[in-house]
Amino acid sequence: MNTLREKKDEEPVAAAKAAKPGVAVKLPRAFISLLNGSFLTRENVLGNMSFILFCAGLMIGYIAYGYHTERIVRDLDSTDADLKELRSEYITMRSRLEKTEQQSQVAAGIGELGLRESRVPPAKIQVDAHELESTRRP
Repeated sequence: MNTLREKKDEEPVAAAKAAKPGVAVKLPRAFISLLNGSFLTRENVLGNMSFILFCAGLMIGYIAYGYHTERIVRDLDSTDADLKELRSEYITMRSRLEKTEQQSQVAAGIGELGLRESRVPPAKIQVDAHELESTRRP
């Protein structure tokens, strides 16, 4: 009754059995040819040897460029980290300098030396030109 179903079931099995031996034979031969290097002795490979060597040179150049680029990126990252560290050190030193330059800090520093801060404002001294000339040595 189900002859249609039986025919459909038989066709894929038969196709699979027919395909397996062909693929199994071609794959190992190609693989063995690749491993022992016999594919290089064929005329079409020998005729295109300059192109193959050119492609190999391009691949080596591309790999070298990749390594070069990675090294540059690593150098940039380390330089960036050094820059951030130096910037934070600069900010720390600048804040310390600003603190030590404050008038209260300077007054405390000179107090240790025995000096004290003057509370009298400075006065301007005015000297006439002829008095200035008379005080000069000849």
